[in-house]
Amino acid sequence: MAANVLDGFSLEGKCALVIGAESAVGRASAVALAEAGAKVLVASQEPGTDKTLKEVAKAVQAANRNKTTIRAQNAAIRADLSATADLAFKELGGLHILVNALDVPAFGPAEEADDTSFERIVENNLKTVWMACQEGGRVMLKQGGGSIVNITSVLAERGVPNAALYCAAKAGVLNLTRALALEWARRGIRVNALEAGWLDDESSVAAKDDEFGKTLVKYLPDNKLIKPEELGGALLYLVSPASSFVTGESIAVDGGLRARV
Repeated sequence: MAANVLDGFSLEGKCALVIGAESAVGRASAVALAEAGAKVLVASQEPGTDKTLKEVAKAVQAANRNKTTIRAQNAAIRADLSATADLAFKELGGLHILVNALDVPAFGPAEEADDTSFERIVENNLKTVWMACQEGGRVMLKQGGGSIVNITSVLAERGVPNAALYCAAKAGVLNLTRALALEWARRGIRVNALEAGWLDDESSVAAKDDEFGKTLVKYLPDNKLIKPEELGGALLYLVSPASSFVTGESIAVDGGLRARV
């Protein structure tokens, strides 16, 4: 146990891998880990995002002077995820933290979705997380432990119209998190989830200046969207020694949205 409670939030000497770092949430996650002292490898979810990854790496480097590594990959390909997990261990000197910021929003009427839509949405939002946990877990098990955080959405627990498949995939991530936490609890790996509310980000449908966006903001308890950076504190808690006895849990950063009936 840390001599000072604040010491429990330090990530000095820790090595972290953030997958999906090109997204706003992934970027905020990588910077938060770096600010707490971790060495960070930033990896992409989608190919062709090298420029964005370099910008994220600069932000991470500015947060501390620890080593930052970039890995362009396609998270839908297991061989890429496997190589990335091994690279993190080799380049950083270990893999103590894995953050999966894997997300591809999908909205549309349920009756118009075909099997291709199903496969695409489930692969991008659930299968990729499953494979990332497997490959990261493989390295952590050999190492003797670690901490995994799957960043999902409050839609894992709340259904909304025109997002049936997306909600189902996110719910899958939440229960995957719980099951892995139980399976790996006695082998030193903690697995938790971070449920993000409606984000104030240009990629979010909630941030668009249209009828849906305006109606949504009026519905939210505090009448505002969440900035990606506001997820950092909860993430830091979940991956740090401060939460050493916390596993199989989810923390919602949603401005009180889940409290609504």
